[in-house]
Amino acid sequence: MSSRVTIRQVAERAGVSVATVSRALNEKGDVSDATRERVREAARSLGYAADPVARALATQQTRLVAVIVGDNAGHPDLSLMFFGKVLAAIARRLAQADYEPVLLQPLAGRLQHRFDAAVLIGVDADDPLIAELERRAVPLVGVDVDCPAPRAAFVGSDHAGGVRLALAHLYARGHRRIAHVAGAPNTLAGSERRAAFVAESERLGLALDDEYVRDGDFSSASGYRETCALLALAEPPTAIVAASDLMALAALQAIRDAGLEPGRDVAVVGFDDLEAAALAYPPLTTIRQDRQELGTLAATRAIELIENSGATPPPTILPVELVVRASSTGWKA
Repeated sequence: MSSRVTIRQVAERAGVSVATVSRALNEKGDVSDATRERVREAARSLGYAADPVARALATQQTRLVAVIVGDNAGHPDLSLMFFGKVLAAIARRLAQADYEPVLLQPLAGRLQHRFDAAVLIGVDADDPLIAELERRAVPLVGVDVDCPAPRAAFVGSDHAGGVRLALAHLYARGHRRIAHVAGAPNTLAGSERRAAFVAESERLGLALDDEYVRDGDFSSASGYRETCALLALAEPPTAIVAASDLMALAALQAIRDAGLEPGRDVAVVGFDDLEAAALAYPPLTTIRQDRQELGTLAATRAIELIENSGATPPPTILPVELVVRASSTGWKA
């Protein structure tokens, strides 16, 4: 005999019919709040756990949320270091609401799975994947991805505001020759940070040489390469704003390899506040993103879209914070 608690036992404990228990546990709207709570309490006291297959058939839900990380999340090492905390927060928030994340890559055959919503990271806004998910009426949440779909939500960080904070900090310390090592231009983060750097430099009246804006891809290799190019200019910059911490950390090494002292001869500011930033030599000034909140909010938006077909969550831009460390404080005008 099986020791599994049955829905009939829950019904007997709650003093209602089996059908009422099913409707209450599957969040149907024709059950009063008092009855629903009585059923839930009976289920908790008996240790009842719904059969996930039966529940999916009854609700037409899988309780699965796809988390799709595309190539445009940046260089693979950035994806692992930055998005790891985001993904962990997504998983925690989904688990709190009895959903399970399924990590997918946007490859051929990727849509063989069934899921109730999808969180997109590092996917172009015009990727055919988005159109296919929209065709299947899957609610979408973009983390720094604009999803042009009726049932979609956007969550991101204030990239432009972060760049303005970095430039204001360097300008206040007397820097007037400030360069930017930009992130991948096909990403929202890379393009917004670059555009903000150019606009704010012009507003501050900085002499922005075309060669002071260098194309990187968020990776360490591009940060090192473009910093070397900047230091080789006839009039090199006195400060560098990098679009990622990985590029900024590599910039510190490039400055040392050129026989200069980072922080004193050339100031450096990064973006992200990875764990490695505080451990660098010198410790890295950077723009901190709240990666845990990004993940938590993305999962929350997915749950809202699943559980309320009429929900239209507004775009959410999370604030960022300037974290000042020694990589930008030793230079004297």
